[in-house]
Amino acid sequence: MRIAAKVEYSGKFFSGSQYQAGVRTVQSELEKALSLYLRVPTKASFSGRTDRGVHASGQIVHFDVEQDELDLWRFCWAMNGILPNDVSITSVKVVDDNFHARFTARKREYVYRILNRPQRSALLKETHYFVYRPLDVELMKASTAVLLGSHDFVGFRSTNADKTSSICDVSRAELLNLGEGRLEFWIAANHFVYNMVRIIVGTLVEIGLGKRAPESLAEALNAGDRNLAGPTAPSWGLTLNSVEYPEAYAIFELDS
Repeated sequence: MRIAAKVEYSGKFFSGSQYQAGVRTVQSELEKALSLYLRVPTKASFSGRTDRGVHASGQIVHFDVEQDELDLWRFCWAMNGILPNDVSITSVKVVDDNFHARFTARKREYVYRILNRPQRSALLKETHYFVYRPLDVELMKASTAVLLGSHDFVGFRSTNADKTSSICDVSRAELLNLGEGRLEFWIAANHFVYNMVRIIVGTLVEIGLGKRAPESLAEALNAGDRNLAGPTAPSWGLTLNSVEYPEAYAIFELDS
């Protein structure tokens, strides 16, 4: 039986989501807990990787169990008793054997959070990028429109990234002003290149600070030149919010 799980975690003390030898990762903690509960070695496949320090509220994983039946509520409750406090399973569903957390996904959505006020916050410091100088939010908002649609985002890919396709179809790119200095940049696409969201945010922040011209986002996109984009924003402001799958699965839609 194949199980899909919705997982959330704080990235602060993880070296990313995917397994790496000798360091703490979300995958290693999850597989350790699964193997302990199911009493057999169990591997988990993720919808995609998140880097060191990046959070998730809607990461999707799948794994196979030998049982024909499983009390999903009891399983979820027990797993959260085994898992460390910075990772939890919020929902589980039975899926067919053709489902794959990564390859069946058709869209992922991220949110990047910024705190823009003169003084730092004791409560938001692990989830928001603190920018103390005033930002021109309206100018930043106007700049995001160029991101919508299908484009080559090679100009927003880290130089040490792999050479997979850099063509991404962006269906949402929106900067929200929640008040009291809290900003959220939401972006959804069928594909992301390495550090794409953080580089976009780094560019937007420099536009907001007046360090870059408003058209610099479009210039970096059109030229495909990483040198024309801004710095990579800190990892702790980024959260993987959700993963969308074909309607045939419709998993976790009611949880969103």
